[in-house]
Amino acid sequence: MDRLADRTISAAAFTDTSRDPLPRRVRTVIVGGGIVGASIAYHLTAAGENDTLLLESNVLGSGTSWHAAGLVTGARGTTTMTKLAKYGLEFYRDLQKMSGIDVSFQRSGSLSVARTPGRVDEILYARDVADQQGIRTEWLSAERYHEVWPLASHEGVLGALLLPDDGHINPGHATVAFAKLAYELGAQVREKVVVRELLREGDRVVGVLTDQGTVYCERVILACGLWTRDLAATAGVKVPLYAAEHIHVRSNEVDGARPELPVYRDLDNSYYIRHESGRLLVGAFEPDGLPRATDEVSVEGFAEFDSDWDHFAPIRRRAETTVPDLSRVGYDRFLNAPESFTPDANFALGETSEVANLFVAAGFNSQGIIYAPGVGKEMAEWVISGTPGFDSSSVDVRRFSPHQNNRNYLRARTKEGLGRLYGMHWPNLQMETARDVRRTPLHSRLMELGACFGEVNGGERANWYGDPGSQPVYDYSYGRPSWFERVAEEHKAAREGVVLFDLSPFAKFEVVGPDALEVCQYAATADIDVEKDKSVYTLFLNDRAGIELDGTITRLAHDRFLVVTPSFTQQKTQAFLNRIARDKAAAVFDCTAALATIGVMGPKSRELLSRVSPEDWSDQAQKYTHGRTVEIADGYAYSLRVSFVGELGYELYPSADLALNVFDALWRAGQDLGIKLAGYHALDSLRSEKGFRHLGHDIGPIDDPYSAALRFTVALDKPGGFVGKDALLKLDPSAPAHRTVYVMLDDPNPVFVHDETVYCDGAPVGRMTSGSYGYTLGRAVGIAAIRPNADLSGVFEVRCKGIRYSAKVSRRPFYDPKGERLRG
Repeated sequence: MDRLADRTISAAAFTDTSRDPLPRRVRTVIVGGGIVGASIAYHLTAAGENDTLLLESNVLGSGTSWHAAGLVTGARGTTTMTKLAKYGLEFYRDLQKMSGIDVSFQRSGSLSVARTPGRVDEILYARDVADQQGIRTEWLSAERYHEVWPLASHEGVLGALLLPDDGHINPGHATVAFAKLAYELGAQVREKVVVRELLREGDRVVGVLTDQGTVYCERVILACGLWTRDLAATAGVKVPLYAAEHIHVRSNEVDGARPELPVYRDLDNSYYIRHESGRLLVGAFEPDGLPRATDEVSVEGFAEFDSDWDHFAPIRRRAETTVPDLSRVGYDRFLNAPESFTPDANFALGETSEVANLFVAAGFNSQGIIYAPGVGKEMAEWVISGTPGFDSSSVDVRRFSPHQNNRNYLRARTKEGLGRLYGMHWPNLQMETARDVRRTPLHSRLMELGACFGEVNGGERANWYGDPGSQPVYDYSYGRPSWFERVAEEHKAAREGVVLFDLSPFAKFEVVGPDALEVCQYAATADIDVEKDKSVYTLFLNDRAGIELDGTITRLAHDRFLVVTPSFTQQKTQAFLNRIARDKAAAVFDCTAALATIGVMGPKSRELLSRVSPEDWSDQAQKYTHGRTVEIADGYAYSLRVSFVGELGYELYPSADLALNVFDALWRAGQDLGIKLAGYHALDSLRSEKGFRHLGHDIGPIDDPYSAALRFTVALDKPGGFVGKDALLKLDPSAPAHRTVYVMLDDPNPVFVHDETVYCDGAPVGRMTSGSYGYTLGRAVGIAAIRPNADLSGVFEVRCKGIRYSAKVSRRPFYDPKGERLRG
């Protein structure tokens, strides 16, 4: 069977439970009977959690899964996503045999073509990651291209990568197969049950209200696609998803269209082609998507929109230019149906920050078929253990800002989000829509002074600077972009003079009350019971001793603490602290927007500050890692002497209403010192030289402090313990899961992107977790996770875009390893 867009799918293929009453209590409720929900149900029951109820408002697969094209691949752009996808590719191979349902898995391969030099670079980097994870690849010659895809023109193609083990599957029948397997292992599957509301008591989910009554439970998993946002909102939870029209058309019969044809991905032209029953199916990921609100989508199942050949026309022309037979035979089907998208084109996964035991698996941005098996496996482990078993940083539902749930924002962003899957995935790529919504108090001034802004979790921040009064714009490259030298100047100024950073996006919280110390002590690995105005760098672990957060905690008073963590963890940090503070005499206040953060960094920072403040700025007056309230400019600010750049530096925390006054005073006073503004790209290059960790890259929820070489943050002997201590005590510090090392290339020309493979004596031993260009060192530098038994005296290489470059590897950072430590 190779029939897509099948409306005959349902649980009737393996059971009839339509007349059975709903159970009144189960352990786990999964809302959404698409391929993701069904996969989670199967993986939960396979792990022994068979007291599981899968609810679907219509019939299985009738939401998004039924109209998917069923493309399956084992290779993605990052190591984490590739591991998830590879599991799915391997699982689908056996799904038909396991379930007895014909899922039409065709291992035809896939072919990604490049029509621009940048796309060639992107595909070559993706090939490196695929090879690293044991996925077969072949870079095609022109002759081999014609042999693999004889129907396609080679004109304009600069390169093509074949993944011979990829393929496609019937997504609707795969959904039913997953559900059948779950049912056979004890799960209950119910169709035609509408969940109207999530029920919560305090900050915990306790059940669901359906059109057939209430079901009480211990945990709920929302896997209901584009409906997830609205259903989550009934419990006060924000999950930023928005729907868009998603199109594929099918041709009439084409001579030469055969099942063995690899899926053809013309990424630069925003379409794919796959075989279907002697025809060719052409699908679009156009860069100008058509957003749709949920009230524009039918709730009856198998929702479709009207055909829109005019909107599809540009994609059609490009596809017919490549495969001329398409224009000759014409088309017999136009399918236009809804799919949901997130603001950053990565899916939303995991436990929500607002409500405990409420999990989300949604927003797959047209990749649900690829990831469903892997997500099912990882979500089952997450739900059972309470912590992720993979590096979930890039897909964690808690990474978003609350404002990103706004429907105006989502509608604007989704227009771009649809095409983002096939758009270029440049290093440092910035989204273009829904911008200038969330800005720091210094935004307008930085714009006047030439800032080029980027965005993280919906917040604007200055990434690099052009000339004052200019309006610099990004160009992108896998090598050295036009702004490479601008960042070099900012970097040099931080090392030799003085720079100002706007660090206001940092997530900032105050923990206040009689039990504030107890809350902070239990949250943090470090000992927080320190003197007033002392700042401590610490980790925040999960129950498996994985690193969920890092940052600083400063004691402002005996019962008052300032917690500062990376900007994209604002929601996550608040949830982490609130859950510990529950039933304690302590309150957690989010002061992120109330306090600006101005970084004054570099050897001349002390001199600059003495010009705008009457305070004593000597080392004796303010020691490293200490804070104080200072008189500065025309007001006051809290000053912390900490640094993420490895030089003398201070972070100033004026209230938002004073921030511009303080900044202007610093800027004016520093002109004869050669003061410069510096952005986050310079910050990244500076911290890479110093070997400072970056949360979400170098450290994450599957990395323990010993493997991350951050043992100094752990105080095992402090009273009261901390989250993750019991798991940490079971680990041997002398036998880490991996070894964290510092890497520097010998060749000054290449730059690091991400996940490059590290070799020792010719054999792969690990990967780069992060890196940048080290302008002081004059070459690429970064951090890697390698096998703990790798011989550090061996010959090391790093593979960049298919080429192995010799490298130096050290257990100490290459730049000033005795300098000031990081802020977090």
